[in-house]
Amino acid sequence: MLEKEIHLDENASYSSTTDEKGIICSVSDDFVAISGYSKEELIGQNHNIVRHPDMPKVIFKILWEKLEKNEQFVGFIKNRTKSGDYYWMVNKIYLFRRDEGGKCKYFSYKGGVSARAKVIIGEWYEKLLKEEEKGGIEASEQFMKEYLDFRGVTFDEYMETLLDAKGLLKVGYFMARKLFK
Repeated sequence: MLEKEIHLDENASYSSTTDEKGIICSVSDDFVAISGYSKEELIGQNHNIVRHPDMPKVIFKILWEKLEKNEQFVGFIKNRTKSGDYYWMVNKIYLFRRDEGGKCKYFSYKGGVSARAKVIIGEWYEKLLKEEEKGGIEASEQFMKEYLDFRGVTFDEYMETLLDAKGLLKVGYFMARKLFK
């Protein structure tokens, strides 16, 4: 069966919270609706319950490294619904709360992804996955480093170039910055 893309509702509010192990603590009704799971099926499960197999592991490595340093992660995530269809989201994830015992709670706000960004990120993720298949996460990480270095950008800057219509202008700026250092 072919999977189909589910498109986000621009008026919806997609969000979730997890603990420091990625276990879902809460989800918005809109996130429940798009995922195809019930709230009861999601809460208490690892967030990777919705992870699509097209997602490179290196992206989640970066995500957790940033969160461990109390930095915000912004990235493009392809998720899979309970029925096997998929949807793209821009995830902005940050430390929401740390309790007295040191346990963390992370908040993730999810938004829509432009058609341009889906194509660019989809092709990049495909290359990262091929590297993972050949040499594990280390190979994927090395490919990512070379890819970003060639463009003269950090991971965060590259994600930023795809968030809005000014992306091509930003790419040009980053490339020029690299050339004229």
